[in-house]
Amino acid sequence: MKKFPALDRRRLLAFLFACVADGAARGGAKERPKDNGLGGTGYISVLPDIDNGLGGTGVVGTIRGFGSILVNGLKISYAPTAEVTIDGRTVDVSHMRIGHVVSLVAESKETGFTTTRIRILREVVGPIESIVGRSLRVLGQKVELGPGVAAAGLAVGRHVAVSGLRMPDQTIVASLVEPVEAGAEQIVGTVTRDAQGRLAIGTQPLSGVARSLAGQRVALRGAVAGGGFDVSAVAQEEWVPRGVLQAVVETYVERDGATIEAAGTSLTTPRDASFKGVARAVIGLVMDQSGGWSIKTFRVSESLGDKGSGRDFRQRMKDARETAPAPSGDEDGSHSGAGAQPPDFGNGPPGGFGGPFGPGGGSPPGGLPGPGGPGGGPPRR
Repeated sequence: MKKFPALDRRRLLAFLFACVADGAARGGAKERPKDNGLGGTGYISVLPDIDNGLGGTGVVGTIRGFGSILVNGLKISYAPTAEVTIDGRTVDVSHMRIGHVVSLVAESKETGFTTTRIRILREVVGPIESIVGRSLRVLGQKVELGPGVAAAGLAVGRHVAVSGLRMPDQTIVASLVEPVEAGAEQIVGTVTRDAQGRLAIGTQPLSGVARSLAGQRVALRGAVAGGGFDVSAVAQEEWVPRGVLQAVVETYVERDGATIEAAGTSLTTPRDASFKGVARAVIGLVMDQSGGWSIKTFRVSESLGDKGSGRDFRQRMKDARETAPAPSGDEDGSHSGAGAQPPDFGNGPPGGFGGPFGPGGGSPPGGLPGPGGPGGGPPRR
């Protein structure tokens, strides 16, 4: 299994940040952040105060509009030649859709924010196993259709790609559901153990993955076989883009006393935080002197109370981490276990994997209706 110099990189970045910003103060985050001059977006920015003209901000969130792309209240421009990947496959910018969850690094220019690379990774790609009302199950992952995502056209057995964010209990709240051709399947999530002690993501047992990945968030590619998900490729999945000192992240959070749990990360609860339980929020983060993330600003967009609470999941994740052996190529399954590789699977064979056009042909134009209505992404520019 390949090891990453993440710790050394983190220490270096933390040192550089400490030199220019003297660290980030924990707590005191503002629920009503100031407008950082993003004229024309109709949003208030939640960028940490240290930005104000500095580039290199990690952005993770849902595409809400086009022209440029609107993500987390930021209007981010990109060139027609920008590198866009969907599940590791390079595609034209026109393949982006409202509802895709993107990860990128935005640079601040005189004309506003810009990026040269946009990464899209869907949470699950595979056949629908069950449908109850507006809830689906895809490869053992519970999916709830978010506001504006239509259920029309969904059927058991149909292969779909689901974009969205996970609640603390790991339910995916879908912002976009796209039809794809049957083929390679994908799950992105945190590896835990099920009631039988098997490695699993959601309720989907896994085979062919290293036991040392327990407790880690990964992207897996493979196929269902014998009741389990037989993994053929593994990629490490970062919460925010690497190499940044600040970030604006859309996520579900859960307040737990003095801490806020966000995407498997514990953060200090801001002094003036008013929400309780679970909430959907956009958080401005800065790297502190220890190399960890601190909340600088946040904006709650939806309070859910106890819905989606991740207490049970966090205990399973804790247990999985405590029982995980040191990385050594050990595995669960019938063949050599796969350890985590760098983010992105890279380009596959012609036709791609799980992208807008699956093997053997294209999916219907625009996919299933999502937020903003049916149909395509931005016009070619």
